[in-house]
Amino acid sequence: MPRRAGWADHRCAGRGLTLVELLVAVVITVILLGVAAPSFLSAFARVRLEGMVNELSVDLQYARSAAIRRQAAVSLVTAAEGGFYTITSGNLVLKMVILPLGTSLTGNVSVNFDPLRGTASVAQVDATSAFMTPRLRATTNALGRVQLCAPNADFAGYSAC
Repeated sequence: MPRRAGWADHRCAGRGLTLVELLVAVVITVILLGVAAPSFLSAFARVRLEGMVNELSVDLQYARSAAIRRQAAVSLVTAAEGGFYTITSGNLVLKMVILPLGTSLTGNVSVNFDPLRGTASVAQVDATSAFMTPRLRATTNALGRVQLCAPNADFAGYSAC
């Protein structure tokens, strides 16, 4: 008995998309990416800046403990162009940190730690990103404690300076 041609036989005949369907899908994808991309970029910039400032905070504590442990003065110095910082004791470089792409620190800032008491020179270092306006600040007080804050109170999760 011959089979009758029905809908099931015709649906397999034209597999694929038409040019119009493909163009509509591409246009919708481009619009969605155009809306989502800026928020992704700012989120990545925020995470990168927060990570860099947290690492700076830890390194300031490291420099303080190194001064006490080594019984020698230790300094954390930011580069003039702000792209890296070093932790030194005399002529010995204990650590050098190159900052993530698009981030920078206030240039030519030196935080000096006393080996006897662990006290520090009072200093503040501003961290900025080329991809976003808000910035963060790391401040050391005379006791060597580090505080992180937002100078313009525009960085969520950080108190105003």
